[in-house]
Amino acid sequence: MIQFEKLLQLREFELDERRRESGKILSEVNFLQDEITRLHEELKSEQKIAAESLEARFLYNEFASSVIRKKEWLMAAIKSKEEEYERAREKVTEAYREMRKAEIIRDDLMEKTKKHEQALEQVELDEIAQNIHRRTSK
Repeated sequence: MIQFEKLLQLREFELDERRRESGKILSEVNFLQDEITRLHEELKSEQKIAAESLEARFLYNEFASSVIRKKEWLMAAIKSKEEEYERAREKVTEAYREMRKAEIIRDDLMEKTKKHEQALEQVELDEIAQNIHRRTSK
């Protein structure tokens, strides 16, 4: 029985690890998406400045090009991380299945053990009842 409890603890630990890994990847995706939002805000700010200054207009084109390159890089990184996240979610699902299998095995074993103990107890009670019956019959 103890070995099944240890197996279950191991499966729960593995599930927690897979969830942590998945959560870490998801937070990385969120960070990258926040970076894209920050780039858009920075671009809008620079557009306002460029609209007000002739000198800034000349520099704006280079800035806008660099923003586009950064955004493309960030989008590629997000796509890669999202694929990694999907693989991590599959690992979470598999770890959950393994944990459930361990729980079912443990529960089945506990039920069988309980039934066996009840059967032994019933045999004992039957034996006591037979002895009482024999004593009162004499």
